[in-house]
Amino acid sequence: MTGKRDDAVTYVTNGTEVITEPVKNSAAPTRRTEARHAGPRGRGGTRGLVGLLAAALVLTLSLVVAPAPAGLDTSTEAVAASSFDAGNIISDEIFFAGTAMTTAQVKAFLKKQVPTCTSTTATLPCLKSYKQDTPTIAKDAFCKKYSGSKNQTAASIIARVAKACDVSPKVLLVLLQKEQSLVTSTAPTEYKYLHATGFACPDTAPCDPAYAGFFYQVYYAARQYQRYANDPTYSWRTLGVNTLQYHPDKARCGTVDVNIKNKATLGLYFYTPYVPNAAALAAGYGQLATGAGADCASYGNRNFWALFNDWFGSTQIPVTGAIQTYWLAQGGASSKQGAPTSRAACSVNYCVQTFKGGTVASTKNHGTFVVSGTVSFTAWKKAGAQKSALGYPYSKQTYSAASKTYIQRFTGGYTVTKGAKTYLVTGSAAKVWRSSGGRTGSLGLPKKNVSCTKTGKCVQKFAKGRITVHPKYGTRKVTGGIATFWIKKKAQKGAIGWPVAGASCKKSGSTCVQKFTGGWVVVRKGAKTYRVTGTIATTWRKHVKKLGYPTSARKKKKVKGVTVYTQKFTKGKITKRGSKKAKVTYR
Repeated sequence: MTGKRDDAVTYVTNGTEVITEPVKNSAAPTRRTEARHAGPRGRGGTRGLVGLLAAALVLTLSLVVAPAPAGLDTSTEAVAASSFDAGNIISDEIFFAGTAMTTAQVKAFLKKQVPTCTSTTATLPCLKSYKQDTPTIAKDAFCKKYSGSKNQTAASIIARVAKACDVSPKVLLVLLQKEQSLVTSTAPTEYKYLHATGFACPDTAPCDPAYAGFFYQVYYAARQYQRYANDPTYSWRTLGVNTLQYHPDKARCGTVDVNIKNKATLGLYFYTPYVPNAAALAAGYGQLATGAGADCASYGNRNFWALFNDWFGSTQIPVTGAIQTYWLAQGGASSKQGAPTSRAACSVNYCVQTFKGGTVASTKNHGTFVVSGTVSFTAWKKAGAQKSALGYPYSKQTYSAASKTYIQRFTGGYTVTKGAKTYLVTGSAAKVWRSSGGRTGSLGLPKKNVSCTKTGKCVQKFAKGRITVHPKYGTRKVTGGIATFWIKKKAQKGAIGWPVAGASCKKSGSTCVQKFTGGWVVVRKGAKTYRVTGTIATTWRKHVKKLGYPTSARKKKKVKGVTVYTQKFTKGKITKRGSKKAKVTYR
């Protein structure tokens, strides 16, 4: 790729950018033409060209056979070449994501690639240990200000340049590997650091010393991608159909029309202007082409695509935030989770993302974890996953040996599994169940899923009671002796009806009272349970402190043709004769 300084003169001839730019320590300018390497990068830093010497003034374009770049997992078909889209090598969303990785994440990534460094030269350590002083570079049209510092690590340089120029650190890591195998090199050479990204190293001339050195290579490569996207100078290729070469030898190898769909892919073709042919793609993941078309194969953009997929899972599906932090720590695309198969689905504080090897959830208060592979996950997926009433995973599945149950909390409720049966507790019922102590509380374990009418009236059965949800009376629980009495009387379908309030109990628990649409239910320790209804109930509630609690059911009889209702209480009784006002009699 040929870079140019802002004080250089640029013109275009026959669709090829030609730049005249000053070179440090040189009185004479050097003309460069933009053309990228057609050959793959070698593990040992092979440039893929013959006679690329620092002192050479002119190079004869001559391709050589070299191994695929280090870092490619050539033992697996983790990414199929058939999925390579020449017009959409990588999405803009993923490419232009300057904060996609933190310095700490880049550092951890570099360390993982080279656990042990074999370099014996203190000034040429492996990339994970590389440090240098960096300059301050003012803000311009393509990058924000870069503030230099002393003894800055490679990880910091990559992350900070990425942020300044809004080009993903992942892109820069792949570029370093694609060009010089620098990320995985266990004994990097001076050349690798001087020309780390191949910036200002055209196929037809020596590399420009004005841009030599690790920092300048990373910074100006990132900046150049923004120039490709936003500088009108680069106008001979545009979004849409472009005629591109397979190989530098256009006459022999021909061209192909490619419908370039985004600026990121357009930038890759400016940087490396060749399309991998059928032979390059058919060669397989990370392999060299053989047979027909092999002599016209180019590998730069194929290798970029393959490396990115190998390391970061996908050039089209982003992995970000807390899920990415967890995923990268587990090994990224090479972990058990593998590559992403869908975009993350998120609410305000919760996300889930599906990978080839499972589903990962991030939560507000309970970290990030693999949610798949459990009975709770199966129930959640069956219910409709995050689109169901359960919502997003809230915490990990837990197991109780005492009750032999698996339970997992979600933002909208719970899954509860015992044996082969799984029940869901969701919505306001889940809140009531949780506040009641959950599986060890007053309601116990769910015995059925919720049952609702078309009008939104719902009941859910638990081992020790019921939870009801009513559009007028809200969500209520019915437990203990009151539940036993109420259920015996046909629960909400009987005369007692729907609970309209929660139970009120004495501190000792000896007496509990709960109001229903059909009256009050009173349960007392060592005594029978009774219901108080109608006018007698209204009168009783006014005098409850003096009357005490019911000791009998309401009795009905006719006295001289008038209906008389009577109910006894611990300290008296209430009598209601016909239409007359109820009378209270104390003992």
